[in-house]
Amino acid sequence: MISNTSRPARRVAAIDLGTNSVRLIVAEADGPDTYRVLDDQREQTRLGFRLLETGRIDDSCAEATLAALRRMTAIAREFAVDELRAIGTAALREATNGPQFVEQARARFGLDIDVISPQQEADLALRSVRRHFVLDRPTAIADIGGGSMEVVFTTSGVIDRIHSLPLGAVRLTERFVHSDPISESDWRALCDGIDGELQDTIGRPPFFTPDLIGSGGTFTAMALMAIHDRHGEPGLVQGTSMTPADLEHEVRRLREATLSERRQLAGLAPERADIILAGAAAVARLGRWLRVERILLNDRGIRDGMVLEMISRPGA
Repeated sequence: MISNTSRPARRVAAIDLGTNSVRLIVAEADGPDTYRVLDDQREQTRLGFRLLETGRIDDSCAEATLAALRRMTAIAREFAVDELRAIGTAALREATNGPQFVEQARARFGLDIDVISPQQEADLALRSVRRHFVLDRPTAIADIGGGSMEVVFTTSGVIDRIHSLPLGAVRLTERFVHSDPISESDWRALCDGIDGELQDTIGRPPFFTPDLIGSGGTFTAMALMAIHDRHGEPGLVQGTSMTPADLEHEVRRLREATLSERRQLAGLAPERADIILAGAAAVARLGRWLRVERILLNDRGIRDGMVLEMISRPGA
């Protein structure tokens, strides 16, 4: 006799522990590569605060991040998820006390954090892009966080090259932004620093990429600002298209504004106002370096890649 009882839908949770923010998504599978979101949380804890200067995770930021992780772990477990995965990126890769932080999370509330490589980070970003975009021509994919930016060159969805650059929004702010509004000398140093990293790490692009698909908080913030400029109200970010001129326009607005004025800009979350200019400069300089024709926004990013990976495993 065949039972009519259907197998419960698989539930998973993904935590992305970044240099600037901690993000949680709880999802229920609708199929091998589709899901619905049950909960979505974000807390800015600045795990990478002063990391460039000290080489260590700041004690107060560590405690704030652990508290956020404890809350998010509890939320995931309340949903009775079949799998919970947490990843750490640039800050935990680089901090001398990163292993100690990972051990504290495990000892205090049983959360195992997988500190992933730049290659793995780029792979997750690409998995998300493949799900939501047609990659039928040479494309560059960029994911920018607080500590680093991963850039993937693809042809027909197949990876050609992956580069990891120290061009995260928090890192660049701490290194170059020392005036408010930013001075001409700080701005020049910021742009020169970004261009130097692009030259040293990417050099001449392997091929022309008319499209740049971007994910991460900086890309999302820039898209929200551009949408407000166009329509005077919020709009959906996923799949939004911007031209390099659109991007340069938003960068000019940010460059001319004080921190207080940036906190009032429509579409920009106030807590991101202090780091947005440096992140936006990195995105704009990358687009200029690659000579892209349009920038497409993927608001899903690494957490989406994590969920897609979990629900697509054999036996899931």
